[in-house]
Amino acid sequence: MGRMTGSTWEELARFYSVFPWYDDPWDEAGRQYFELTLGFMEKLVSHPWIEELQGKGRVRILEVCGGSGFGGVSLAKRLKEGGTEVELTVTDLREEALERAARWGKEVLGEEVRTCVLDAREVWRLGEKQDLVLMYGLSTPHFDPWGLVELFASVGEVLGEKGIFVLDESDRRYRIFLLMGYKWAMAEGKDEGLCVSFHTDYSIYRGTCKRAYMRWEEASRPVYAETFMWGLAEVAAFMWCFFEVVDFLPLRNERHFLIGRRPRRRIRPGELERPPKLSQA
Repeated sequence: MGRMTGSTWEELARFYSVFPWYDDPWDEAGRQYFELTLGFMEKLVSHPWIEELQGKGRVRILEVCGGSGFGGVSLAKRLKEGGTEVELTVTDLREEALERAARWGKEVLGEEVRTCVLDAREVWRLGEKQDLVLMYGLSTPHFDPWGLVELFASVGEVLGEKGIFVLDESDRRYRIFLLMGYKWAMAEGKDEGLCVSFHTDYSIYRGTCKRAYMRWEEASRPVYAETFMWGLAEVAAFMWCFFEVVDFLPLRNERHFLIGRRPRRRIRPGELERPPKLSQA
């Protein structure tokens, strides 16, 4: 296992210790999520760009924000079933999640899965070229617009000339603001995974909402997290700035795979410098 740490891994680990999400491939909720993910990956491997990639015979996949590896392991399984050899690397800021990814990946795929503790915005520092980068699990809210630019630049740097970026995304503007209405206090999850969250702040420079999260059954100190409520259109447009062609692959409801191909590499990740005002936001 490699290690390249970011500054927020402890905050991220605390957040996922409170917020209900699929982190254990061996429990019932995790097994159901794996089956759902396999269905999504079945659609993905039928996309013409992915079918063309499979013609190489061996594909290098890098998963960013990978957690326990649901996306990367599922995609590798589908590709291997079609006769394509896969070299999979899963990255995340949480080492304990990557330990599950390595163990579960070996169990499902029958071969080692490489892991690396790494901020997704820093994958360019690996100095490797990949055929496909995958970001699965609706992780874009962790990135404000400045961070998403850094992410796309970094991903473009590690892909080959015909490389493909697959991003799992949903339209939160439609679902949260138009259908539900933004809630200043709300319950999230259900049953034993129930937590409550409360709006506490908003950053005009970063566009992020800050909320406090607490487990319903625990009188614990709240976990604070900042998120950006992305819509599908602007994420796709950001991707278009960094990739020559972009496509939409519908999954269910507002959830889609956004697929970018052929990185432009006009903006290099090492050249980006944030405005000083952001350090105060």
